[in-house]
Amino acid sequence: MKKITLFLLIFCVIITNTFAQKGTKKLIDKSVRFVYLVSKDRKLNPQYQKGIEMAAKDIQGWYKKQLNGFTFKLNKPIVEVAYSDKNANYFYDNPIEKREKNTWGFSNTLAEAQRLLGAKQSDPNYIWVVYSDGPGDQGRGGGGVCIMPEDDLLGLIGKHVKQPEINRWIAGLGHEIGHAFGLPHPKDTEKDADAIMWTGIYGKYPDKCYLTPEDKEILKQSPFFFDDNGVNIAGEVKKIAEYSYKGGMFSRMKNLKTNNIVWLETNNANEAYRFAEYQQDKEFYYLKAIDRNISIKIPLAGGNGFLSTNDGKKWGFFQSFKKI
Repeated sequence: MKKITLFLLIFCVIITNTFAQKGTKKLIDKSVRFVYLVSKDRKLNPQYQKGIEMAAKDIQGWYKKQLNGFTFKLNKPIVEVAYSDKNANYFYDNPIEKREKNTWGFSNTLAEAQRLLGAKQSDPNYIWVVYSDGPGDQGRGGGGVCIMPEDDLLGLIGKHVKQPEINRWIAGLGHEIGHAFGLPHPKDTEKDADAIMWTGIYGKYPDKCYLTPEDKEILKQSPFFFDDNGVNIAGEVKKIAEYSYKGGMFSRMKNLKTNNIVWLETNNANEAYRFAEYQQDKEFYYLKAIDRNISIKIPLAGGNGFLSTNDGKKWGFFQSFKKI
């Protein structure tokens, strides 16, 4: 009896350790989480999983080269697999009231990733890249999230019917994840036609496409880029002022490395938004959102703040602020 009990104990320990090793997940704060979302009526495709991992490593290295040694962090495993209870056609065919059809795939896939893994826009801890096997060709990125459809998965394994060149689809990831990091399309699309944030994804990746100087300046303020020693590209920042409003707070931060001023908005939904300070007068701080067409005026002494969506040409009431 003792021998049987000992055997069962050893067997249970072995099985427990085996499953623990297979299920090991190491989530790193301020990192990029790559997700492969498998639909109910599809089976996990190991080629897709390997393709996503390959693209994640490749574009991580490309950003590192462009930023002279700074890039984003990946987790272990690099690709998380999540199983949906919805069929593949659901994601890009399920209508969302009052939204254009070309946004359905983004919204439906994000909602499912949120339900399964907690993915969300403006997550202060993670950038989310979700590949879905739902048929579609409307890859999108923005606000800390990047959603890629089956078209991109086929591209990553060289099986896209019209564009079989794998580098085109790695570059597509580079473009959309750029939007997730807050990068816009270039202002001068003729001058920067080969930028990765424009048409440089077509036949130019990896050596002939690039980040523009404006892109690099935006990424230098990002909390998601680090060197090999774990030092953030933005450098250490110190909070020098705080302004609360109903539902959230704005913090004025000084970069001790560059003396640049940046602002961080956090709200009760645990979302975070970054702003550049472009002007200050006797009454207001003037802020410009990093990745949205929003400008905000915050009163130095507290009081009514104002918002503009047309670069300050017209202002409307935003929130009442209290200086802390």
